[in-house]
Amino acid sequence: MGTGVRAVWRGILLPLFFAAATALFLPWSAEAAKSKPPENDGPPMRFVVVRSSAPGCEPFCPEWISAEGAITPATPAAFKKFLKKLGDKKLPVIVTSPGGRVEAALELGRMLRTRKLDIGVGLTRFVECAPDQKGCKLDPARKGIYQGALYSAGAYCASACSVMFAGGVRRHVGQWAYMGVHQVTSHVTQQKITYRETYKVVKGKRKTVSRKVVRRKTVGSYTTTKMGKAFNARMLTYLKEMGVKKEMYEVGQSTPAAEMRQLAPVEMLNMNLITSLDATDVLVSIENCRTAAPAANCVLAPGKKLASNSYPKPLVPKGPGMWLAVVRSVGACEPDCPEWISAEGQVDETAPQRLETLLKELGDIKLPLIISSSEGDPIAAMLMGRVVRANGLDVAVGRTFFAGCKPNGKGCTGWQGDGRPYLGIAGSGGAECGESCLLVLSAGKTRLIGEGILAGWGASPALDAPIRNHYLVQMGVGPKVADATPGYDKLDDAALALLREGYLTTRSGSTQLLIDSGLCRMSPRPVNCRALR
Repeated sequence: MGTGVRAVWRGILLPLFFAAATALFLPWSAEAAKSKPPENDGPPMRFVVVRSSAPGCEPFCPEWISAEGAITPATPAAFKKFLKKLGDKKLPVIVTSPGGRVEAALELGRMLRTRKLDIGVGLTRFVECAPDQKGCKLDPARKGIYQGALYSAGAYCASACSVMFAGGVRRHVGQWAYMGVHQVTSHVTQQKITYRETYKVVKGKRKTVSRKVVRRKTVGSYTTTKMGKAFNARMLTYLKEMGVKKEMYEVGQSTPAAEMRQLAPVEMLNMNLITSLDATDVLVSIENCRTAAPAANCVLAPGKKLASNSYPKPLVPKGPGMWLAVVRSVGACEPDCPEWISAEGQVDETAPQRLETLLKELGDIKLPLIISSSEGDPIAAMLMGRVVRANGLDVAVGRTFFAGCKPNGKGCTGWQGDGRPYLGIAGSGGAECGESCLLVLSAGKTRLIGEGILAGWGASPALDAPIRNHYLVQMGVGPKVADATPGYDKLDDAALALLREGYLTTRSGSTQLLIDSGLCRMSPRPVNCRALR
């Protein structure tokens, strides 16, 4: 087509030309076809937040994102909008999907990895009403959060879903769930595109100024499972980025598109498609909310508030002197766990003062003293015992086993060093209780010592009998109790019975009666149970 338009370029008068041309483009090109292949995968994927309905989890329950349905071109945008609304919450994705668009699945996988979300194959069974159920309306106080339970049986992640799945940080498929792969299929639509082009001729060469499509006409379409080098390279790059071996893609591409290859658990583990053989339940178990460091998807119920606690620093002297530290049970008890004061080492002259300092910082909080000490200053031990009696503390002989380093360990700063307690468990194993330890024990409101503990006054006690017996009588202990443990040996049933008869112990049992992780579920609730934020 001709033109009379002229333009100035580099000071030379040149004509400006317009032309019309036609070309065939595949849907992967910049001029992709607007028409879509038929969708046979069912309803598009929807996303909702679900809170565990498991008995006993409230008010601190795990939540997750239920993602069920086909992956369509609109799914990434829907997920992006959903995550934005979710805010800072970091919830695992529980998915069931027949697959769908690979391009969209790649986007979803990268979104999962960017957000550092875990993923598992599973189905959500809603206990009230389901998101797609007609007439389902949630109480406004629920803020759009459904209640439900996770099931693996019947759950599946097939075809393009496996591509999305690879983007999760932790990835789980239970033995009753299904993971399937097969060849990628491209739906190609051919179009005849007519466009109007404006160009210049500069020094005998044509240079395009603009191009505008004026007409499109579909001339044919077909499907193919033959992927080009560029697409294959893109898929392998993505899998490598996600830490998944190329074998996953190769197995899929060797399986005809009309079939589906189910991947076995060990096979998926070898491919790094799953990060462990644990079932998807591991991501949403209520036990995750009862650990010392609850999982990120453990959320407090609306309107509830856990107490914020500040803990005193451990008091650790130089040398073999007795150190003191507040410890929180590492058992399955969160958010309400028992705590205690761990006292270990030689009862030195300043031990009573350290105990007073620690108790002053704790204020009205009364924690039992779990002590293990083979030797020490008996006078200091009696002073320490009077501090115990004045504050009405329970005492048990036991050793604390810390989750991490000990308070007296080199460079040990406790749990994150941010004012929270050390974590651990306590028991009779490895505990000792010499003369000084027994003097502290005798001052307790409740006094416990278990079988197998190495204990005794010693063949030649460091403290004169009259002084010791006077102190014991003041503490309500019979002076003849020393006869029950004349030496220093492991306590058996007979020795323990003599200690009870002499009132050195107030009842049979060991440390677990004071600090077992299940105590905080009892009624009345023990005073050493505390809720931690």
